[in-house]
Amino acid sequence: MLEQFGDWEKCKRLGDQLFSGEITLHEEIERQFATVKAPLDEVVAWVVENVRVRPGLAELVERFHPLVVSSGLHELIDPVLAREGVEVELLANRAVPGPDGWRIVWRDEVDCPVCGQPCKRNMLPDGDGRLVYVGDGYSDRCAAQAADRIFARRGLAAYLDEQAIAYEPFDDLFEVAAGLET
Repeated sequence: MLEQFGDWEKCKRLGDQLFSGEITLHEEIERQFATVKAPLDEVVAWVVENVRVRPGLAELVERFHPLVVSSGLHELIDPVLAREGVEVELLANRAVPGPDGWRIVWRDEVDCPVCGQPCKRNMLPDGDGRLVYVGDGYSDRCAAQAADRIFARRGLAAYLDEQAIAYEPFDDLFEVAAGLET
């Protein structure tokens, strides 16, 4: 979506700054979405037409009723879930689209006691059961480490490898569901 409607070159530079530690995740996301000038309905129509969900999502949700914690935006995630016929508890951020760029309304701005920044760990449930975390990106790093069991791919898997933290790799959510049954 950022490649289609934002300043993609600036977004890539911001990603580099995030990974080098020059800016925080919140700063990256705020600055990336500030480059989006398109109206919400136009962006949502493109997202619904072009975004594909990982295979097995509907089955995983139906069988395990997960909490989905995203650094993304309700305005873009909810229409895709509706298209897929998936109803799930979702904690995500909000957007206030405008002609001068989109502004982010954060779901949580409390700093995490572990990483020192607002992160997904603050949204994880406290409970008696085991915590399973499924993720693939930068924003999953801190929260995944709070889990008893981690399913990871892509950037999260690379990070966990660097930190020598055990995880189970996955390609699709059918594999996660099968793993949860064992």
